[in-house]
Amino acid sequence: MTVAFALSGGANLGPMQAGAVLALMEGGIEPDLLVGTSVGALNAGFLSTRPGIDGARTLVAAWSAFRRRDAFRFNLSTTLLGFLGVRDHLIRTKRLRGMIRRWVEIRLIEEATVPLGVTATDALTGEGLLLRTGDVVDSLAASAAIPGIFPPVRIGDRWLIDGTLSAGCPVREAQAMGADRVYAISTGTAPRLTPPRGSIAMAMNSVSLVTARAWREHLVAARRHAAATGGSLFVVPSAEPAAPGPFDFSRSAALADAAYARTRSWLADGAAPLSTDPEGTEGRTA
Repeated sequence: MTVAFALSGGANLGPMQAGAVLALMEGGIEPDLLVGTSVGALNAGFLSTRPGIDGARTLVAAWSAFRRRDAFRFNLSTTLLGFLGVRDHLIRTKRLRGMIRRWVEIRLIEEATVPLGVTATDALTGEGLLLRTGDVVDSLAASAAIPGIFPPVRIGDRWLIDGTLSAGCPVREAQAMGADRVYAISTGTAPRLTPPRGSIAMAMNSVSLVTARAWREHLVAARRHAAATGGSLFVVPSAEPAAPGPFDFSRSAALADAAYARTRSWLADGAAPLSTDPEGTEGRTA
């Protein structure tokens, strides 16, 4: 039995995945392979070089200590040029790339202790790609390249952007890597009561609405594959907190704690064997 954790996108909701992963591992569920999209790819990369419960605890601690300046710095000239159409992005990725180097202790994807897959999207065709070899910093930066916010990343002859656009939660990709038991770990939030404030927040929320619908279709296909091959798919329920602002990391520790508690409760209820029900518990993508 090959077990995979499939980690969705979700930007600053990444700490929720850290809490859920810790609860799963404490429950005796550890992955044989990891595949992630966007912030989920960053978490998967971190865990791929720090396996086991100790690695999961370290990831929770890393998110709890994380501050926006660790990965993002707004530069007035870059932002202005982006709005004017001179540049294709608003934020440079120098700090994000530095964070990836600190968090993922390998140079190439294929060097991971736990096999790692990273999703990205071709910026010109919309085709989804599963990256299993190559430079880990470029691959993770590409997977996290929210269109218009971060620049696309050139890998080979392709320009790549946010993997969430083609694989909100990469369950099918985990199955393609050989997993026959997949735990999908998403970052669903509570339904919004009012539209988000700010142009960036509105744009990111709009992308999330589109990718949430694609994720539901993706999940149906993944369940069919699992049923046809004798595999299983468990959708770990989200704690569904209220959505924070797009660059607000002040709640990271609380988000990790909430996801940890929700996942522990789910496991204690014995819900995992029932999660292949077609209606599922996928929640909403933040």
